[in-house]
Amino acid sequence: MLKRVCLSVICLMFVFAGTAFSASVILNEYNAVDDAEYLGGGTALADEAGGRASDSYFGRVPGNGGDWFELVVITDHLDMRYWKFDIYTDGLLDETLDLTGHSIWSDLRSGTIITISENIPTDISYNPAAGDWWINVQANNTSSGLYIEASSFPVNSSNWQLRIRNASGVIIYGPAGEGVSPASGVGSTEVFKLEATPSAATTANSTDYDGAKILSTFGSPNQWGFQNLEGLRVVAPAASTLTLLTPNETEVIKGGSVYNITWSYTGIIDTVLIEFSIDNGLSWSQVYPANAGNSGFYAWLVPMVDAQQSRIRVSNMANPGVYDISNAAFAIYQCSLDADVTGDCIVDMYDLASMAAAWLECANPVCP
Repeated sequence: MLKRVCLSVICLMFVFAGTAFSASVILNEYNAVDDAEYLGGGTALADEAGGRASDSYFGRVPGNGGDWFELVVITDHLDMRYWKFDIYTDGLLDETLDLTGHSIWSDLRSGTIITISENIPTDISYNPAAGDWWINVQANNTSSGLYIEASSFPVNSSNWQLRIRNASGVIIYGPAGEGVSPASGVGSTEVFKLEATPSAATTANSTDYDGAKILSTFGSPNQWGFQNLEGLRVVAPAASTLTLLTPNETEVIKGGSVYNITWSYTGIIDTVLIEFSIDNGLSWSQVYPANAGNSGFYAWLVPMVDAQQSRIRVSNMANPGVYDISNAAFAIYQCSLDADVTGDCIVDMYDLASMAAAWLECANPVCP
C-alpha cells in the first residue's frame, strides 16, 4: 500500500512539473535604469562604451522612461480580468497591482505585448486584426484606475521580481527577475529582458533572461538579435453573421411598390447578395438592380407578381454559407384596387382613415 501511495505522489509530482512549464503570460522585460542614470551609463551624449544606448520608444533619456515592466501573452483568447501583479524588491513584497474587470482584459490574443508604466499615458487602441498588438496602461497614485489599480510601484536594480496571479489568486508565472535568473548582475544602468522568443515553455528561471546595456524596446519585441512573435500572432478572421430584419413576417407587399429590405451583420462582410423567391425557396432570383456593398438597407422594387409564398435571402457574397432567410413567407399581390390607399391590397378602415386625414389637403399648386 505504501509503495502505491508513493508512486501516486511521484506521478502527481510529474504532472504538476509538466504543467508548470506551460505559461499563459510571461515577463518579457523591465527597466532597472535609475532615474539619475542613462541606459549604459555615461551622459546624454554618449554611454560608457562611447555609443548611444537607448530605448526604441523613449530614445536616450534619463531613467529610460521611468518605472515600467513588460509582459507577453502566450495563451490565445486569454481572460486577465482581475489578475494581480506582485512586485518584490530584495525578496520582500513591495506592491500588488490589480487589473480591473474592464473588457480590454477579457479576450487577449497570443503575442500581445502589455506594458505597465508609471509615466506613460494609457493606450488601449489595441486591435490585433489591424496589426496593433500593444496595450499600455498607466499605474500611479493619480491615474484613472479604469484599467489597473491607481497605485505607484517600484522597478529597480535591487533584485526586482514579478509574480503573476490570476483572479483566483493562483500563481501563473514567477516570481521572475534578478535573483531568480540571472542570479545577479542587473545594474542601475541596465534593463532586464528575455533574449529568446517567448513561448509556453519559457520559465521564470530561464537562462535566456539577462541584463542589457545597449538597447531596450518598450512595447516592442526585444532585440539582442531579434525576438520573433509572429508564431504567436495568428489571428483567425472573425466569424461573420447576417440577420434579415425585414421582411421577416407574414407581410403583404404590393407589387410594383418600393419596399425597404433591411439586415444586420457581425464580422467582416463587404458585399451582401440579395435574392427573392416566389415559390417558398425552391428557386431564387437576384434583386434588380443588384445590391452594392453592405449598407444594411436596400430599396427593393417589388416585382409585379401574385405570389403568396415569397421570401427574401441575404448572404455574404464572399461566403454564401453565411446567410439568412425570411422567417415566414410573405405575400406579393398585383393590386388594382383604386381605394387601396395604404397599399396592402385590402380596402378597409385604414384606407378610410388615410383618406380622411388627407381630405382637405391639395397637392395642386393652383388650388384655391
